[in-house]
Amino acid sequence: MNDQIVKQQSLTTDVLIVGGGIAGLSAAVRLKELNPTLDVTIIEKNTTGYSGKANRGGGVLQYFDFNRCSPEQFVAYHVHNVGAYLGDQDLLLKYVRMNNEMIDKLVDWGVKIPYNEDGSLKVIPTGPLVGIIGVDLDITLQVRKTAVKRGVKIVDKVVMSDVMTCGGKTTGAVGYSLLDGTFYVVQAKAVILATGSQNYKIMSMWNGRGDGIAMAYRAGAEMRNPEFGNFAQQYKAISHHDAVFTENVMYNALGENITKNFRRFPEADVSSKAVAEWYHQMCSGKGPVHIRPEEYEVTAHGDAMFTTPYVWNRPYGIKIWQKIYGKAAEADGDNKEIVMCLVGEQSPVKVGHNMQTTLPGLYAIGDLSYTGSGSPGAVPAPPGRNRGSGILNAVFNGLEAAASISESASDLQLVEPEQPQIEALKARAFAPLNRASGISAEEVMEDVREAIGPVEYSVYMSEHRLDIGLRKVLKAKAKLASLKATDFHDLCSCHEAEAMVLSAEMQFRAASMRKESRGWFLREDYPQMDNENWLKYIVVKNVNGEMALNTEDVPVEKWQIKPPFVPAR
Repeated sequence: MNDQIVKQQSLTTDVLIVGGGIAGLSAAVRLKELNPTLDVTIIEKNTTGYSGKANRGGGVLQYFDFNRCSPEQFVAYHVHNVGAYLGDQDLLLKYVRMNNEMIDKLVDWGVKIPYNEDGSLKVIPTGPLVGIIGVDLDITLQVRKTAVKRGVKIVDKVVMSDVMTCGGKTTGAVGYSLLDGTFYVVQAKAVILATGSQNYKIMSMWNGRGDGIAMAYRAGAEMRNPEFGNFAQQYKAISHHDAVFTENVMYNALGENITKNFRRFPEADVSSKAVAEWYHQMCSGKGPVHIRPEEYEVTAHGDAMFTTPYVWNRPYGIKIWQKIYGKAAEADGDNKEIVMCLVGEQSPVKVGHNMQTTLPGLYAIGDLSYTGSGSPGAVPAPPGRNRGSGILNAVFNGLEAAASISESASDLQLVEPEQPQIEALKARAFAPLNRASGISAEEVMEDVREAIGPVEYSVYMSEHRLDIGLRKVLKAKAKLASLKATDFHDLCSCHEAEAMVLSAEMQFRAASMRKESRGWFLREDYPQMDNENWLKYIVVKNVNGEMALNTEDVPVEKWQIKPPFVPAR
């Protein structure tokens, strides 16, 4: 490709939102509610309303019945049993308190939520203190309609590749059209990244490619808790259809109930100990592992929640789920074997309570910064061992970011982008397209998946296995300079491959650094939680092109719930 033939288009907006999933849409609508005069623009590489995960997953919202459980009670339960004292208790408490308000807000925005005849919500209990509510899969289409009515501008099929900065502050972002390669320079007073998590393109539905993680990292924003990007769960061995909650009914080839080996009572959701148990059974020759869903109320008729209107009437989603479940049933037949597969869900961009990153003017919301916010603690999030928290956390983040920007709107100023930086970012963006020859993005992605995919490398870890995984990733990293794109869609894949390498490197380096087991994080060689030495966050930053890892103390002294042992500081 000749650089001279690339068209360039400049846009100016008050707030640029990168990503048109539920987080980005929530922020956009709320900004317009709070300050209708703000110029708000969403730029999405797919199609706003069809992108993200909210419209292709289980379609559930986490629900708290405050007549049964106070917000403070849930936070205490979560800190002890899920977050393992690493979570930001103040931020989690605010999220829980806003639960009913956020559901009401979604209804106001046109989202279809099922109610009983008496006007109460149709809730399915999923844990000791929580439940889930179904939402139809046109959720993002409905919120897009509301956004357009409020005056939000939407630009689809444009990949934003880098954040622009000047004097340590955000000035906007650049990217290119998937359709004709037009290079976009977007000047903005504030930029909200809402591009989702890192899922490594392993399992279907889980479509985050880490674009925003890489954008924020290159711009100089800090990452936090990247080692908690290793969510895995059980899938049917043949169809690879997910088997949620079947960790409660696992059996080995000898017919022994192996759930009892890692769980004695109902827990919030699948744990890394279930993954480790599956691994042990397979290694000891007692596999394959099977499930008996009929033994547990939630799994006995789990498909009814999705394929019929009897639990939740969700006409938009039912058509999709019937096809998915039908194909899976045809493939699986009577086979009940399961395998543990990595999903990922790395969401490490560090943000404060207002969702601003450590780079002024740059915000990160939703699955991009869930663990980076500190809220869930020592667990990959979403789902954070709390099904339905993914969508509502995205809404919560969008509301908080919008409130922060709206409050400071009068102080925000447009800063003229620096032309040399624009040219450098343009050259970086199109580099794979300008190479005469090279390797494909898929080759690099497959190298990363071979490193990060096996659960013994990424979930049930040891120093030896982490070292093997990191070396595989570094070999993939060495190939990045040879990536070759054949068209603009392929160029997008090249940038996604770069993001996957970055996320995997952060994952392995941070996991090797944390020498303990805590919450979801499970080290075979360091099986105990170590509050004396590891009541800390791991923080990662791009320092002159090199990945720098440091720690910061978890401020447990300011929170009500404290671990059994708090080190002197």
